[in-house]
Amino acid sequence: MKSLLLDANIFLRFFLNDVPNQQKIATKLLQQAKNKKLNLIVPQIIIFEVEFILSKYYLFSKNEIIDRLQSIVSVAYLDVQDREIFQRALGIFKNENLSLVDCFLKAMSEIAETEIFTFDQKLAKLN
Repeated sequence: MKSLLLDANIFLRFFLNDVPNQQKIATKLLQQAKNKKLNLIVPQIIIFEVEFILSKYYLFSKNEIIDRLQSIVSVAYLDVQDREIFQRALGIFKNENLSLVDCFLKAMSEIAETEIFTFDQKLAKLN
């Protein structure tokens, strides 16, 4: 089976439908993965990039961003790097006033059963 490494713009075009032709291509790729005809790999950095772009450029609310990111990390037909960490991080992100990066670190520390060493007081309180 062919594998493709996805860039953030695939998800952005899919979510935003601001470039209809690209949205159709993104939808087709996702459907092929769902039908097990294509392996789509989502690197960790892409999740962070999608969050950054939706929040800073498109001014999506935190809840809208969480919904979009959960739709990426929760589907079994995408090969998401660090899926378990992201699923836990999004739960933390929903309930805490922290960046997604900090929530990812917290989730990673929980799974690894280790503490976070940080000078960030908000993050340190979660240890």
